[in-house]
Amino acid sequence: MVTLGLLSGAVMSLIGASAVMVVVPSLSLALGYGMHVAIGVSLLVDVIASLAVGYAYWRHGNVDLRHGLWIALGSVAGAQLGAGCTVALPDLFLAVSYGLWMIGSGAAIWRKGLDRAAVAERFRRLVRLDSAAKRAAVALALGFGIGVNCGVFGAGGGILIMMVLIFLLDYPIHRAVGTSTVIMAVTAASAAAGYGLRGNIDVLASVVIAAGTVTGGISGARLANLISERALARIVGGIFMALGVAMTAFRLL
Repeated sequence: MVTLGLLSGAVMSLIGASAVMVVVPSLSLALGYGMHVAIGVSLLVDVIASLAVGYAYWRHGNVDLRHGLWIALGSVAGAQLGAGCTVALPDLFLAVSYGLWMIGSGAAIWRKGLDRAAVAERFRRLVRLDSAAKRAAVALALGFGIGVNCGVFGAGGGILIMMVLIFLLDYPIHRAVGTSTVIMAVTAASAAAGYGLRGNIDVLASVVIAAGTVTGGISGARLANLISERALARIVGGIFMALGVAMTAFRLL
């Protein structure tokens, strides 16, 4: 489990994604955990690891919470709603849905580096972010949706938050990764509380995996800050598509 933690920490710090993308497939497919408990474990790991990784990004000046705080407030409320609904969803549905979501997200991020400015400008015109109040309202609503996704699928929301910061608020990739990691800790904490109250968290497994995740995450964050924007976008997309295909294939074949 320590090795699993090292791998999830490295992935988290490189692309700002939740540990769920490594922890859940590994616990479910390799160690026989049920999806609900695997998701609960990944959320608790996210809380611990995201704080450590986010601190590393903050030291490099790559955390900007001016707009992110509103996303965090919405995600906390949404995570509670999602965690309450997930008990009715079967394991197979959760596994396949998450795998397909990773494939789609990875493909979008792979292409993202081609024309970020044009995409961001279209979003600005669509939602008319011409005042602080409107920016706060949009961020709050998007955060709520991300929180619901976190509660249902166990993803701390890092990659979704990162996509909002990049596509909607025009954050550079490095700053988006660092900011999303910090917000992910808050979102995951809210969802983890919901899973814990329903007995769907293995605390010992979470602590062991988190220990490795923190170590791997700090090392990965140092490396990520040395990688170019284009290369980081390719890493984000490539890893997500590969893991999405593996998650879906193992469940359906």
